[in-house]
Amino acid sequence: METLTQPVQNSMKPGKWLNSSCKMCIHSCTTRIHVTEDGVINKIEGNPTSPSNNGRLCPKGNAAIMRHYDPARFRTPLRRTNPEKGPGVDPKWEPIGWDEALDLVGRELRKTLDDDPRKLMPAINDFQKLFLWAWPAALGNANYLSSVGNFCGGGYHPMNGFIHAAFAAANDVNYCNYWINNGGGDGFSSHLHTAAQANHVAKARVERNMRVVVIEPRLSIGAAKANEWVPIRPATDRQFALGLAHVLVAEKLYDAKFLKKDTNAPYLVGPDGYFVRNGEGKIYVWDAVDNRARLWDDPELNDFALEGTYTIDGKPCRPAFQKFKDILGDCSPEQMEKLTTVPAATTRRIAREFAKAAQIGSFIEIDGRVLPLRPAAYNYYRGAQGHKYSAMANHAFKLVNFLVGAIDTPGGHVGVTLDDQMQDIRGGFGAIRPGENGMLQTMPHQLHPEVPFSWPPNETHLMGFFPIGVDPGHLTQHTLANADKFGLDYQPDTLLMCHSNPLWNLPGDREQWYDLLRSMRFIVAIDILPNESNEWADVILPSHDLLESWNMTMIEPPHHEGMCLRQPATPPLYDTKSEEEIFYEISERLGLLETWNGILNFVNGFHQKPELLLEPNRKYSDREIAERKGKLWNGQGLDWYVEHGHAVTPRRPDKWYRPWDGMRLHFYLEDIVRARDTLRQKMEAADVPFRHEWEWGDYQPLPTAVPDPVHLEPADFDLYAITFKDIQINFGESIGNPWINDIVFKDPVHTAVLLNPKTAREKRLDDGDVVRIESPYGAIVAKLALSEGVHPDAVCVSNALSRVATQNTGVRHGGGNFNQLLPANLRHTDACSGQPETVARVRLIKLAGVPTDVAAGNSVFGKMSGMGRAH
Repeated sequence: METLTQPVQNSMKPGKWLNSSCKMCIHSCTTRIHVTEDGVINKIEGNPTSPSNNGRLCPKGNAAIMRHYDPARFRTPLRRTNPEKGPGVDPKWEPIGWDEALDLVGRELRKTLDDDPRKLMPAINDFQKLFLWAWPAALGNANYLSSVGNFCGGGYHPMNGFIHAAFAAANDVNYCNYWINNGGGDGFSSHLHTAAQANHVAKARVERNMRVVVIEPRLSIGAAKANEWVPIRPATDRQFALGLAHVLVAEKLYDAKFLKKDTNAPYLVGPDGYFVRNGEGKIYVWDAVDNRARLWDDPELNDFALEGTYTIDGKPCRPAFQKFKDILGDCSPEQMEKLTTVPAATTRRIAREFAKAAQIGSFIEIDGRVLPLRPAAYNYYRGAQGHKYSAMANHAFKLVNFLVGAIDTPGGHVGVTLDDQMQDIRGGFGAIRPGENGMLQTMPHQLHPEVPFSWPPNETHLMGFFPIGVDPGHLTQHTLANADKFGLDYQPDTLLMCHSNPLWNLPGDREQWYDLLRSMRFIVAIDILPNESNEWADVILPSHDLLESWNMTMIEPPHHEGMCLRQPATPPLYDTKSEEEIFYEISERLGLLETWNGILNFVNGFHQKPELLLEPNRKYSDREIAERKGKLWNGQGLDWYVEHGHAVTPRRPDKWYRPWDGMRLHFYLEDIVRARDTLRQKMEAADVPFRHEWEWGDYQPLPTAVPDPVHLEPADFDLYAITFKDIQINFGESIGNPWINDIVFKDPVHTAVLLNPKTAREKRLDDGDVVRIESPYGAIVAKLALSEGVHPDAVCVSNALSRVATQNTGVRHGGGNFNQLLPANLRHTDACSGQPETVARVRLIKLAGVPTDVAAGNSVFGKMSGMGRAH
């Protein structure tokens, strides 16, 4: 037999393997990249040495090759020569040199800064280089034009900060035996490190027979693989969770010891919503044995009362747990069924199964620590919590985990850091810290510090009015359309985008967004490929792609920690630059170099090690920034990371399980009451004219079952439209990629809008019919595919259909952006968290055919014909 002199895998040419990390979504699976002897990348696969993704890689990761070699990539700086702007309008780009482009950008931004820095509208959305998000701070600017962050997790991220002092959360796959997924694809098709999580979840199911229950309106990939799919009417997930909680409390299936010892559930709450305190600010509890009030840390305390009504200093008060029990009195599964359509018997059964699986009272020893073992956890994401009352929805899901003691325990629901680099047990940004009265210090601000209140507002999206929220970029449409009412004494005229597509991700009326962009004096975009938004730019600054650049990150790792290297696999194919170099060059031209380096030192944590500090007036490359981040993590230089690819290990148990041990978790969120009242006082003092219209009821320390306003739309809008993603289009960055298109557009799930056959019959609709989907706020056009895997009240729109005409001919257009079905207003925005409603009430109108304005140049409709039913 002939001996091979070169390694051969999948019939590849000889070459070399390089260690790197993916960036085809916001996360960071480690990879191995094969480069042939002639310098061509011909294979990308997962790195088997990483315990995070274990050599697994999703279709998007493999498709990075196609984006690297995409002929539509921006190849050099470009200047617009066509003064007309509009969707699909040819900018008539003119190639220019970098010095000319950067000088032009510097001059135009300088005009804006000299006039009014608030007139700059930033949209910077690179999650793997989060430090770039801080660049506007160098200008003293807190504006933000995007729905990245708040559209998917407006209430999710602050609530994780309240409960876990973390950015995200995940069920602990290491020990969980009963896994609930509500409105999210974790472990199957989307969200955190999808390929990695799917691998670990599959192992848990094979090795431990972990049971999976999925609650959502559509039979998703996760639901199809689950032990049980529970169809639910859209935007009623909070009520379902409260139905579960009702059963757990009414049948005493809760962990009373955990609630008493590790939470503020026994703390007494007065009629004003605040904890009852003595003159020194210490909180009272009720001694259930001596039947008297004591301070929470009184050494003579016999037992905490969780229930009852008491009087202290003439004021009635109740333990926080009793307050929640009172709310649950109106949340029986039978009552909730009227809204959710989930049979009460199903809710009761799942609650009992969940409690039994939680093994309340059991323990496990890990690394010498004896920890509560709670192998049942309730996980969720955007589909479940992306609604008007988002803060309450997130809190309701957390409280189901609270009741069985499954917060940050082995097998339970555990906090996930945003970027490992900035997280530590007792120090650093995003750290676990003790708060007052024995409680964990809450950390609702995970993306940036709180933006100060101002009147007139300094931000068009009113971020100063959301003291515990995530930037509601969509409100810019609402405030600018009502500038006098909202006190705006300036008009934004400059837009800077970096890897951002606000026209795609923002809800609201498309024409109003188009008018906003037409009003801009100057628009600059830092990007790789054309999209709906950057075709409006005056200047394009082309950046390297992930296979040409350096970075170091580990973004939202569910069960692991440690830096992951991204390194160039080829020299830049075109005349592009790294984002770091671009922002340095702009900063230098604006005289902000020293300020920018000071900000970078803080947001990257370099101030923790003086030897890593950036010098004030130097410009640094992406390679130099990456090396410092690597050294900050484990002291190793870039050569070590190039050899090993990553420093990923399983998360340290002391950081993963109960890192707050000895502190109390926030069962009751007094901080929300305080934030509400403080904001109200500021608005009263400033005589803000719309203060009485503000949605003060959105601020609740415990969730209630009040229906979201989407359920109160006019009755003729009798269906609920939702949008969804699968793994190949998870977190964007997919447009025009032929490998991804090959998967997506051969699947009727992604080429037509899904409707239940029973609903279709009632409306005299059939498979393949063209319909106009109308909400009170906008409309899109689509073809129907009938599927039993859809709740009868739901209309399911794949994210793949949410495109509009652009300069990128590789993007297949749908019948309009789903987000135009949604309003961009305060009524449908959670005043507490900034989360916009992501479900639309709609009606279907059958059309004779595809309208000519939609059909023109629309390849999706051609591909959809004859696709057949979605099963």
